[in-house]
Amino acid sequence: MNGHREALTIEQALKQEGVYVGPTVGISMLPMLKTGRDSIVVRPAEHRLKVLDVALYKRGDNYVLHRVISVTETGYIIRGDNCYSDEIVPEERILGVLCEFFRKDKHILCTDKRYLQYAKRRVRNYPFRRFLFLVRQKIKSILRRILGRKNNRNDAQNVSKTTMTEKSERTGKEEKP
Repeated sequence: MNGHREALTIEQALKQEGVYVGPTVGISMLPMLKTGRDSIVVRPAEHRLKVLDVALYKRGDNYVLHRVISVTETGYIIRGDNCYSDEIVPEERILGVLCEFFRKDKHILCTDKRYLQYAKRRVRNYPFRRFLFLVRQKIKSILRRILGRKNNRNDAQNVSKTTMTEKSERTGKEEKP
């Protein structure tokens, strides 16, 4: 034996050690958790999760950490803080629950009053955030269409000018548009 310990999967860490501590990847829990900056502490769920808990589960081969929005008879309706669609997750797919995290050098417990106020605000303001998201998407779509038409007109004008220039070079006569 060379003294190196083989890395555990998250499931193994939760089962053998009773805790998983590690970094986050992705943008779905922004602004609360940021890739490369923050670390999470997840423990196995000792009871059914409740609204505002942040569940760790697997979607295919990927680990996902999202907030519980609603509790159902067989599982949960879950959404990332930076997401605009919900996901139904059965109870048996839940691996653990976020208990605390480190934002830069600051330690935050998920039972902290300020954290819970943030979580409640995030869930309560979702309809407004979704509305703004849809408005931004619509504006972007309209701008793409307008700019696309403008670029298409410019391209057509450039092609027309190029064609006239080529004709005048061949004939020696300059044509008027």
